Amino acid sequence: MLRLISIFLVLSSFFWGCGLKNENKAEVSIFPDGEPSLYFLGEVDSDITTSCGQATPATASTGTTGTTPGSTGSTGSTTNNTRFTVISQLIFKTKETLNLRFTYDSTQIQGKIDPQQGFVLAGGLFGKTVQGTQGTVEWFNQGINIDTALQSAQQISFFNLEITLNGTYSTSASSTTNILNSCNTLDGVNCTSGTSTTQCFTNDNRTCLVQNTTSDAKSVIIRGTLKCNAPNIVPQ
Repeated sequence: MLRLISIFLVLSSFFWGCGLKNENKAEVSIFPDGEPSLYFLGEVDSDITTSCGQATPATASTGTTGTTPGSTGSTGSTTNNTRFTVISQLIFKTKETLNLRFTYDSTQIQGKIDPQQGFVLAGGLFGKTVQGTQGTVEWFNQGINIDTALQSAQQISFFNLEITLNGTYSTSASSTTNILNSCNTLDGVNCTSGTSTTQCFTNDNRTCLVQNTTSDAKSVIIRGTLKCNAPNIVPQ
């Protein structure tokens, strides 16, 4: 009996350890148009990636307000507590950096990549910078821990996502891993210190990283699974 208990404890420790190892696993395939696909099995570097992202309540227009006959009224906005804007930056131990912005809705199982800010994948074995504003993110059941009752910005402590991203990259320009930031922009090209409803990803805080449309631009599809666990973030 004691021997069986010992074996059980050893196996439990093994599988528990495997579970911990997989909490930050990424299985991503990159499919460049007309070129061999690239697959990497990476791991989110939790020493650098201190949060899996930030979720902010999305707002929707309520239209014209005012009850006085003949008045023009005003346009306001209201918070829809099922929808959140998520911005995430993942830095992998295999040197890739992935920034993405998407819409989360607790009543759905998937959301779209933001059509303005989109995503950027840079560095790593691929060695290119891929940008795009099209794609989907799936979180299934309990795949992302966003508290919909909290109507303010909140840090995301874990998620389990399936991604399909469509973008382009320059075949002539190489890429090193950079820590990308978000900045406000009025024209989608230049960062501004003023307030703006539009943001973009940037590596110099001056100009936006925009989707490549030059003559050497090549289409690419990125598919895979992303797991992130940030143990220092306490769910709110």
